[in-house]
Amino acid sequence: MARPLRIEYPGAWYHVLNRGRRRENIFFFDSDYKLFLKILEECTELFNIEIHAYSLIPNHYHLLIRTPNGNLSRGMRHLNGVYTQKINRKYNNEGSLFKGRFKSILIEKESYLSELIRYIHRNPYRAKLEEKIGQHEWTSHSAYMKISRRPQWLKTKDVLMQFSEFEKEAMRQLDAFVKEETLKELSTILNGIKWPAILGGEAFKAAIRENLRGKRIEKREIPQYKESMRAISANDAIRTLENKIGEKGIFARKKNKKYILKRKAAAYICRQYLYIPCRDICTVLGGISYAALSKQFRLAAEEIKKKEGCYQDFREMVKMLKLKVKT
Repeated sequence: MARPLRIEYPGAWYHVLNRGRRRENIFFFDSDYKLFLKILEECTELFNIEIHAYSLIPNHYHLLIRTPNGNLSRGMRHLNGVYTQKINRKYNNEGSLFKGRFKSILIEKESYLSELIRYIHRNPYRAKLEEKIGQHEWTSHSAYMKISRRPQWLKTKDVLMQFSEFEKEAMRQLDAFVKEETLKELSTILNGIKWPAILGGEAFKAAIRENLRGKRIEKREIPQYKESMRAISANDAIRTLENKIGEKGIFARKKNKKYILKRKAAAYICRQYLYIPCRDICTVLGGISYAALSKQFRLAAEEIKKKEGCYQDFREMVKMLKLKVKT
C-alpha cells in the first residue's frame, strides 16, 4: 500500500497526529508529558519548527505546526524517535511506542486555522479528561488563556489575530469560540481513519496541484524547498570558516574555551541559514549530542538577538560565507 501523500514547502501549516500502537498509552505520568514538551521545544530550536497549538492525551497527541524551512518530516522524526528512546529507557521497554508514521494534513491557514485550534483544544474535553474546557493541564488552551505559564516557544500571535488585534479581547473571543462545538464536517474528516493530504478551499488545492505539476514523486514525500538551500554541506561550511579564520580543527575542540563563541555561531549558521541536517552538524562539531547542539543553538539565538556573546563571531562568519543575512 502506498504511503499517504506528504507535501512539504517553506511556510506550510499542518495538523499533526500520532497515536500509541494498538491505541496504548504514550504518556504515563506527568513527567512524561513534561519530557515530550521539552523535546518539542528542542525541535523548535533545532529545526526552526513553529508550534502554534498542542494537545497531549494519554494515548495520542495533536499539534498545529508551521514549518518556515519546509522540513516537517525531519522535525517529527526527531520528536517521535527521541521521545520513544527516552521512554523505553525510562520504563525498560523495547520496540515502537507509536502506531507508526505520524499523520498530517497540509492546511490552508485562512480557512482552517481557527477551526483547528478549536478541534485541538477541545480534544481533552471530548476524551472526558476535563469537565470544563481548559482544565486539562497538557493542552495549549490554558497557555493561550494565561491560566498556566505560556512557553516562549509556543507561537500564539497568528491564532489570536484571527479573533482581534487586541490580546485580551482575542483571548476572550478564542475562549468562547473553543467552547462551541467543532464543525461536524471537520470532525468527520479528522476522526476518520484516512486523512486527506490537503485541507483547504478549491483555489488552495489547485495552487498546490499546480506547484507539484511535472515533479517526480518518490517515496510519497515531496519536499518543495529549494535544493540550493542545502547545496553546501556541514563539512564544507566548517572547512570554509576554518580556512578564513586560518586555524584548522577549531570547531571540533569541544573543551577549548577559546572557541566556545565561534562554535555557537557556527552551529547557529549551519542550522538556521544553511539548513544542514543536525546529525551532520553534530559530527563536524566533534561528535556532540543533539541535546548539546540544541543548547548551543538556543544560547546563540539569545546572544545574537541581544548583540552580545557570539554576535561578533556570527557577523564575521556570515560575511565569510557570503550569506544574505541581516546582522
